[in-house]
Amino acid sequence: MMKKVIFAVMAMAILVSTTMMASVEISKREKVSPVDEIWMDMAVTVAKVNVEEGGIPCGAVVVLNGRLQSSGQATEKATSIETSIAMAKLKTLKNAKIYAVNEPTIEAYNAACKAKVDAIYFVNTKEKVIAAGVQPAEAYDESKIDTTLKAIPVIQMNYEDASALLK
Repeated sequence: MMKKVIFAVMAMAILVSTTMMASVEISKREKVSPVDEIWMDMAVTVAKVNVEEGGIPCGAVVVLNGRLQSSGQATEKATSIETSIAMAKLKTLKNAKIYAVNEPTIEAYNAACKAKVDAIYFVNTKEKVIAAGVQPAEAYDESKIDTTLKAIPVIQMNYEDASALLK
């Protein structure tokens, strides 16, 4: 009987605390979990390696069902997001998230939509990417978005190591 009472009290406490938290407004920074930061750190590492090898500061990782699926660097023929999608070697990336150092170009965004990715997380905005000379302004021409595909969320994170790559 005592176990049932303790269980009921604990369940009630969880319900009350969940209800209270639902009324608290969460800031942009608090919406990013520590796990998201770990995945972004991996994308930053990929970008750093790309720079060390003479490439541009672009890196991305694909996370499928909470596990690293693939990573990719920008090449002359593809963005880091496109490369990471290709390296995943799957027909669809439903339930996957992509963590990329830079805001996805329209070409990369379309590729992620085709792969049915759930979301793309990034740090550096297109304005900063263009200003740093990493991508041309034409790469972000929104008139080239494939409107026949289902749109996916693109979420900006604050992660200083990624920001430092453009300085």
